[in-house]
Amino acid sequence: MKAGITPRAEVAHLAPSFGVYVHIPYCVSRCPYCDFNTYVGIEDTASEYVDALLREAEAWSVRAAGRTAGSIFLGGGTPSLLDPLLVERLLGGIRGAFRVAPDAEVTMEANPETVDAERLARFCGAGVNRISLGAQSFAPHVLRTLGRAHTAERTKEAVADARAAGFENLNLDLIYGTPGETPGDWARSLDEAIALEPEHISAYSLTIEPGTAFGVAVSSGAMPAPDEDDQATKYEAALDVLGAGFSHYEISNWARLGRASRHNLVYWTQGDYAGLGAGAHSHDDGERWWNIKLPRAYIARAPGVRDAGERLSPEARAGEWLQLRLRLVSGVPLAEMRAMTATPLDLDGELETLAALGLVFVADDRLVLTRRGLLLESEVARRLCATLAEPRIRV
Repeated sequence: MKAGITPRAEVAHLAPSFGVYVHIPYCVSRCPYCDFNTYVGIEDTASEYVDALLREAEAWSVRAAGRTAGSIFLGGGTPSLLDPLLVERLLGGIRGAFRVAPDAEVTMEANPETVDAERLARFCGAGVNRISLGAQSFAPHVLRTLGRAHTAERTKEAVADARAAGFENLNLDLIYGTPGETPGDWARSLDEAIALEPEHISAYSLTIEPGTAFGVAVSSGAMPAPDEDDQATKYEAALDVLGAGFSHYEISNWARLGRASRHNLVYWTQGDYAGLGAGAHSHDDGERWWNIKLPRAYIARAPGVRDAGERLSPEARAGEWLQLRLRLVSGVPLAEMRAMTATPLDLDGELETLAALGLVFVADDRLVLTRRGLLLESEVARRLCATLAEPRIRV
């Protein structure tokens, strides 16, 4: 088996399924790189917001009738800022509105400084069974640059607290390529993360988004942009270090056997999902829509909170399917690739070119990205999807 291919045991559960995403928009402070739909100082709306979430869940449940949710994901924002009693009410209401699998993966994102042993135990008792900690780095100066409120030591304590609370499924989020981060800093972060023995590690390159504090600083020259060569080197370091003990199943994600994120696999396999909350996105059978962004407006209008949406044409769906599946290290089934559109596509010439460039190879009738292809996935996706691209139909 070539290095980097996900074991067949991990491929077995890659069929599209149904999931529920819940957006919690509260944060104590806003990180300078963050462009998510988050707000500071409005935590007093939390109870009303949960009420609105449950009204939307009831409305969505009619559309989801007959489907079983294999995952619930509380994202944000900082969901761990919610009172555990509200989390219990929220998860209970979701289980009442949707048919949820008995063994569903229920994830909560958390910042290390917002949780302790007691709080985590209460979240676990409320029904959360997977915790995702935003560690980001174990280098103190990198954490300061990223505007994080926690220390590396607090991340270690939070992991210990989570284990004591009963969590057996834990993810650590890492960011690499922050200006001022040395290769040694990143190597230590990887080593520290592995030493904590999580079931899952996500590692993302720092991206500069317009309108964020970092975006303004880079555009004004006050801060250097992340160096692409540096980020590529650090990504390759992650491939080498994490590949020794984890299954690399998606470009930015590594898991112990059987611990791949079920919820994120819904997205990567073009499954359907209910998105609840301010600014949340939903997808159902080729139709995608998103909610109004402002939390107070969401509370006032729930469940009628749709802002806008789109219906994808068959060609556009095929292109999106390709882009998503290419992110999975197990590769793209060639037979499905050619059958995703009503118009037969002659991809052989492009595939030969990409193979000659050392970006892809074929194994077991699947198109797989090489190590170099993982670094240039967006270019591979662009070239393969060029003939599939077609404007979306607004709804």
